[in-house]
Amino acid sequence: MRSRSVKDEQVRIRGTSRGGRRPPPAANVEDKILDAAELVFGNYGLRGATTALIAEGAGVSKPHLYYYFDNKEDLYRALLERAMNRWAADIDALDATGDLRTVLRDYIHRKVDFSRDHPSLSKIYATEIISGAPHIGSFIERVSTQQLLAKVAMVEEWAAAGKVRPISPADLFFCIWAMTQAYADFSDQMALMKRKDRLEQADYDAAKATIVQLVFGGLGLTEA
Repeated sequence: MRSRSVKDEQVRIRGTSRGGRRPPPAANVEDKILDAAELVFGNYGLRGATTALIAEGAGVSKPHLYYYFDNKEDLYRALLERAMNRWAADIDALDATGDLRTVLRDYIHRKVDFSRDHPSLSKIYATEIISGAPHIGSFIERVSTQQLLAKVAMVEEWAAAGKVRPISPADLFFCIWAMTQAYADFSDQMALMKRKDRLEQADYDAAKATIVQLVFGGLGLTEA
């Protein structure tokens, strides 16, 4: 399923009623609000976050924020959409016709980069899933699962052609997601155990190389 269909489904998560409002002309205001919401929801959770804190972080007034989002829950869903849209685009980019080493390496690198650049967003998503996915469960069933099944078939084709060792394709992706998203969800723990204030680029580069090595080793691929 391609990105346009994914985007259409995400609109259904939030609902389509906007009360007939139109946002005033201003460049990137919605993105600024979402960026601020990432930090606020990441720090305080859905219950502790307030639109006042988010508006302050975005440098807009509360009434201005409500031009773009109906309420706090609508903004929370928009953040989940942002995460899922980006992850959907990444998994869609896994091309069965490309060189599988390059395809898998690029996918792993993008996932680690996302964890580095959007740790709060990854944590918000993880909290949503741990809570039973009340806001995005139906989307996962209708869209994300279909995307995964398409990539499962791709890996099965690789195995049938002798390109990789036989493996459970779904669990392969689960392992990649767990390893890469750990560098967002547990970055504070990792930094503490490495005796530094925060993870540095060298740590993320090492993570990429290690995860690629583990995945390639499990699939019987070489780095060449």
